[in-house]
Amino acid sequence: MKLKSKKVKISPNHPWEAKPARIINDAAIATAGVGEGRLIPLVIIDSVERPDIEELVRAHECLPPGDVRVQWGVLNSGPGDIALLLTFIRPVEALLLLNFDVVRQGGLVDQILSSRALYLQLGREGDRLSTTYDAKRILIEVPDTGFIKRWNEIFFKYLVKDFRQKGMPKKKAKEAAEDAIEEWRKLGRLRPRTS
Repeated sequence: MKLKSKKVKISPNHPWEAKPARIINDAAIATAGVGEGRLIPLVIIDSVERPDIEELVRAHECLPPGDVRVQWGVLNSGPGDIALLLTFIRPVEALLLLNFDVVRQGGLVDQILSSRALYLQLGREGDRLSTTYDAKRILIEVPDTGFIKRWNEIFFKYLVKDFRQKGMPKKKAKEAAEDAIEEWRKLGRLRPRTS
């Protein structure tokens, strides 16, 4: 079965918008006061080449929350990649393209889809949430665009393929992929305790 996904169409205003932002690190944050305590993924992107995103984060400090359109799809970067195009409308207009490797970062994509949100933080090489916890970040709503069903097929297919490449028989690879997805989703359903 050949899996087809919508190609992400980009209309950049600046050259830096045309290529995916480099994800330096990722993590997840769960707080009782945000997203009903859901575990919300965080991506730290390299801000060196993205002054527009620095301005976007600064603008969110003193202005009301802005508007953003989201689109899931694939780029021409190769099979096994999923892209998230964020089109910020206000308070600052900007395009941000995030590209995720399905096998390495599939759990991150899965959690973004599940929580319907994503924290975006700017950083430099070596930054981690544990060392930059007080850094400025913005919360982006990622509503259901109908991509989840398609994502489930893609995630399963590429995990099976990865397990097969590591030498597992087909039946065991399918079972391992199902187990890995279920374990990841159990982790994503955790909520912080409140006193």
